[in-house]
Amino acid sequence: MEEDKAYIIRKVLTVVSLVLIFATAGLLAITTQLKTVTFNYYGDVKSIKTLASSVEAFLFQNNIFVDEDALVEPSKDSRLVNGMTIAISDTSESTFDVESIRESYSPIIASVKEEIQTIPFEEETVNNEEVDSGTTQVLQEGVEGSKSISYIVKSTKDKVIQKDEIGSEILAQAQNRVVEVGTKVTVSRSEVVTSISTQVVDGGFVAYNISLPVEYQQYAYNLCKRYGIDYPLFIALMYRESGFNASVIGAGGYAYGLCQIGISNYSNLNAKLGITDLLDPYDNMTAGAYMLNLYMQIAATKVSDEQTKIVYALNSYNMGESGYYNNCFSQGIIDRAYSNNILSTRERLINTGGI
Repeated sequence: MEEDKAYIIRKVLTVVSLVLIFATAGLLAITTQLKTVTFNYYGDVKSIKTLASSVEAFLFQNNIFVDEDALVEPSKDSRLVNGMTIAISDTSESTFDVESIRESYSPIIASVKEEIQTIPFEEETVNNEEVDSGTTQVLQEGVEGSKSISYIVKSTKDKVIQKDEIGSEILAQAQNRVVEVGTKVTVSRSEVVTSISTQVVDGGFVAYNISLPVEYQQYAYNLCKRYGIDYPLFIALMYRESGFNASVIGAGGYAYGLCQIGISNYSNLNAKLGITDLLDPYDNMTAGAYMLNLYMQIAATKVSDEQTKIVYALNSYNMGESGYYNNCFSQGIIDRAYSNNILSTRERLINTGGI
């Protein structure tokens, strides 16, 4: 019995010894295959132990998935050896030009800015009945004012994005220009006026039922015969310009009388016709007929149709020849409300004998 127990113990010890021998051999085999590699993953460096035999197996065992654009060194099919370094990096090269980035950067800056602006002066007219009509003088020169305007300005390096006014302050008030205009009516008799005034009207004269004295109408009729212009057309022009008010001063003090003769024409009319008083009805009508005839002559050099000549002359009388030509006629604009009104009044005069 004692012998059987000893036999069993020896058998158990033999089996245990064999197991230990095989286990030790397996561990020895595993130990000889274990490798240590340095793994550089986009700059993150680690030391990793592995039993993999290739780079590809190493990546698979460690659940590392590599993009197609990534660079693996050494290549995936390389044999893995102890102490090897495996590196994964990006194939694209990125370079940054710090200066160009700094130059292109345009931050939005908000600031408060002040601007000084001028305030234009206006012109006022003072009539003086003690001074002869057709004369002017400056009583007070105009002076511009100024004001300060504050803004919030949002801008980049290159341009202003937004500008909002937040306040203003008057620094100096503007001072108006004051012009004295003489309105004293004196009787003037130039040689032209005298010669026409002495003429007796012929049988073609028509005294229209209008608020223009008959003696003025008679003078206008003889005046039109002298300058070769249509009598009812000239009467209609005077009605359009002044409503037959011989003493009216319009255009801010610069146009006078029945035909609204501009003060700028005074020197020329004085030299050519002896005109001295633009508010004298005879002087004024003489100047108006002379200027209408002048514009009719200019119109004849531009157009051949008689009706268009009249329209051209009327609008030139109203705007100045260059003003009408440049702003209307040259752009295909022939008729205007001004000329249409005068032509309509002319027809009424002829058909009804009055306005």
